[in-house]
Amino acid sequence: MINFLATSAIFQTIKDNFQSLNYLLNFSICTALILIVSLFIAIKTKRLFTSLFYVFIDLVFIISLIFSLDMVSITSLVLYAIMSIIFSFINSGILRKYVATPLKNYHTDKKVKNGKYDIEKLIRDVTTATKWLSTNKVGALMTFEKKQPLDDFLKNGITINAPFSPELVETIFFEGTRLHDGAIVIRDNMIVAATVMYPASNKILLGKVGARHRAALGISEVTDSITVVVSEETGSISIAHGGMLDTIKTDEFERVFRNQIAE
Repeated sequence: MINFLATSAIFQTIKDNFQSLNYLLNFSICTALILIVSLFIAIKTKRLFTSLFYVFIDLVFIISLIFSLDMVSITSLVLYAIMSIIFSFINSGILRKYVATPLKNYHTDKKVKNGKYDIEKLIRDVTTATKWLSTNKVGALMTFEKKQPLDDFLKNGITINAPFSPELVETIFFEGTRLHDGAIVIRDNMIVAATVMYPASNKILLGKVGARHRAALGISEVTDSITVVVSEETGSISIAHGGMLDTIKTDEFERVFRNQIAE
């Protein structure tokens, strides 16, 4: 009888350990997948601190399961959930772009779709135009199409289909012309449309931000395009990409723009 009870206890212990190990294994696989996704988004948004936080919380939770530290497990799960909610809210543009954007809209070539063109000349021309707009405090919105077509947004604009040149950009955005409101859309090295309107972003932003900046941020939240914004009031230059809005110094614009257009 004693041997039977001892044997039953051993089997029960083995069963409990197996269930704990199975649970730990399943959780580890799930957290690994979550970690990979969060790490990918964190790298895309250059928020490496968030990645390190997820790694730390995962390790704490797994260790707490091994040593049966219930309070530590619950606390780490709560922190994990809170951080995920905050992270998702802050980077809603990134998440929306990768979750809601149909993959079939993507082209295979990110630089050349309608033929070859001189990317370096485009970068120089964009830099020249942007610096002129900034110096003269001429408000402007220039969106550069990347992998995802912007055809749905072009419908509300005016067709241009002219090669990009600083002189043309300066003329379009000069106050008083009928084309200066809205954005111009550039595909390859061609300005395909002007007066294009975008849905404004509802994201909470610090500082004084105008309608152009919110429109630029709005299009960056739903597409992979990059948009150059020049403030009419201050002449400051910003670039909207991936649901983020970065203010760029004039002497750094060419380098930053080159990195963005080449991604």
